[in-house]
Amino acid sequence: MGYQLATGILYFVCYAFAGWILESAYASLREKRFVNRGFLHGGYCPIYGAGALIIIAVSNWTLSLAVSAAVRYLLLFLLSMALVSLLEYLTGAALQKLFHRRWWDYSGNRMNLGGHICLFYSLLWGALALVFAVLIHPPVANALRLLPGNLTAGAAVIASVYLLADSCYSLRKHVKEACSAFLADAAPVKIPWLRF
Repeated sequence: MGYQLATGILYFVCYAFAGWILESAYASLREKRFVNRGFLHGGYCPIYGAGALIIIAVSNWTLSLAVSAAVRYLLLFLLSMALVSLLEYLTGAALQKLFHRRWWDYSGNRMNLGGHICLFYSLLWGALALVFAVLIHPPVANALRLLPGNLTAGAAVIASVYLLADSCYSLRKHVKEACSAFLADAAPVKIPWLRF
């Protein structure tokens, strides 16, 4: 496994786990009981991992530009806001279409699009992208660089196997729940000449 791929997988896993902690803590505090947030059974919210990878890519691209720091930060804010919001919209719409369930709903917020995204959270994603790219990711990247290459690759393989297994288990569980909900909502078929 290549070093860049291995570090990308570990970034994804670290930030998906951090996102799960944030989501679960927030939901648990609101409901005054433990709430396991996210699509997966285990402690990951893949949308946070994917969002982090998008922000890292945008940050790396803006750093390569020969422009002032202010312009780089503005580009980082705007592009991250747009791309992470697109990710959030596509993920929310796909989950609702496939499983007839919403994992988040911004319908009560002003300027929302189908309840999957709204202006407030899009702006928040842009602001978080700045904090993430400047304060959070650099120390994480430096810590991962200290690991030997074979340890990085081994950890990436283990994380990938776990994520794949969890994804299969969670997908099966959500499909079963969606099918059960569909069957429960379906009206019984009545055939007038046939009695049971």
